[in-house]
Amino acid sequence: MAGNLYLTPAATFVGLRGVPLVALSRNSLHPALVIGSESVTIRVLRRHRLALGDIREVGVAWRLAHQLTIVPRRGLRIFSANFMSRKDVTRAVEALEQRGVALDAAAAALLKGDASPP
Repeated sequence: MAGNLYLTPAATFVGLRGVPLVALSRNSLHPALVIGSESVTIRVLRRHRLALGDIREVGVAWRLAHQLTIVPRRGLRIFSANFMSRKDVTRAVEALEQRGVALDAAAAALLKGDASPP
């Protein structure tokens, strides 16, 4: 496994589990996503660090951008990063899969090349 993967999304969000398209906070000025060997760090208003074992699953969707959603095992919050490039969201999903994080059906389809978003 390679070192940390540093990505710069177009924007990052904190939302509520089960409440789509509603953000509690967002960052489009200086967003960041770092996928490390033991954790994921996403910067929204502040840095949020999630151990890989604390992530229930990762999903992707097309919502005006390629949206990567990280769902923790506990708590009400979810974390999202929007990418303008399909290549960048694919790199993130590949890195998370290599580190043993569960993928939803859409994320798995993205890696197989079956995903429908542009």
